[in-house]
Amino acid sequence: MHAASKISDCDAEVVFSVDINNSANEVYRYNFPNTNQQSRNIGSLTAKEINKFCPNLVMMSPPCQPFTRVGLKMDVKDPRCSSFLHFLEILPSLTSVSFILMENVMGFENSEMRKIFTDTLNQCQFHYREFILSPQCLDIPNSRNRYYLLAKKLSDFSFGSQNEILTEFPASYIPNVSVKAKSLLPYLEELTEDEVSRYLLSEKTLAKYWRVLDIRQHFDTSSNCFTKAYSHYAEGTGSIFQHCTSGKAPPLPCDLPDNEILAQLKPLKWRYFTPREVSNLMGFPTSFRFPDSISLKTQYRLLGNSLNVLVVSNLLQLLTKE
Repeated sequence: MHAASKISDCDAEVVFSVDINNSANEVYRYNFPNTNQQSRNIGSLTAKEINKFCPNLVMMSPPCQPFTRVGLKMDVKDPRCSSFLHFLEILPSLTSVSFILMENVMGFENSEMRKIFTDTLNQCQFHYREFILSPQCLDIPNSRNRYYLLAKKLSDFSFGSQNEILTEFPASYIPNVSVKAKSLLPYLEELTEDEVSRYLLSEKTLAKYWRVLDIRQHFDTSSNCFTKAYSHYAEGTGSIFQHCTSGKAPPLPCDLPDNEILAQLKPLKWRYFTPREVSNLMGFPTSFRFPDSISLKTQYRLLGNSLNVLVVSNLLQLLTKE
């Protein structure tokens, strides 16, 4: 969210940031050392405390686990909704807040939590619009469908209605954040052979999961969503990159011995996208870095829980300039 505000044209100053995840906070402070950042539960914040900062914009990404398709779908009964519910409880007392940008997973739009959210916005006299957008709508070669809500008090929006969920930016809006290209090539790092070896799939993973992996090459114009389990679980957590620029996996019979499978696949150098490459596809600026103390596994987890910076920066501009 902070990175999105930096590259948008809304001239935002971040006056307060809060998160409960220690690793996320460490990365945040490393990249934005001069921000008033606190590691605490949002449920502990009072309206009086927030009002001291006189914020006119709140950007938030509440916990998504209560609404994910692979979760228990406990919705408002999930304890992880408590911080969001607390925020909605104090929202009527946040006197300076005129804009809200909220992000969550697909599925939130059908939740009871969404109804409580929009009911509260109506009670507080906010106008709002809902979206389900993927970076592909900005020609970024990565799929990451997410729910977004924009809300403002000052006036109603000139597009859409509160009775629909938009799947594209309004036709009248021209995104002003350029992207690298439609193919994966400009998003990739130039790696040495030693660096490539760090990201290669293990022989065990290759032999067991080669049939279900989503393999991409530099000329491809899409890639699957990277989740927090990327590199930890093989199936359904994100695309795999073929580092060898020529050739592709031949048809292999299901009963082929592991050693023969490996003989066919290892020369192709199937590897995970690096954290930098995932960051590039998610729109983070080149200045964004992880401190050395953050493990590779944690880097992937944090990125998988993050959002596309370019999509959010354009939504932020749409919210504040429209």
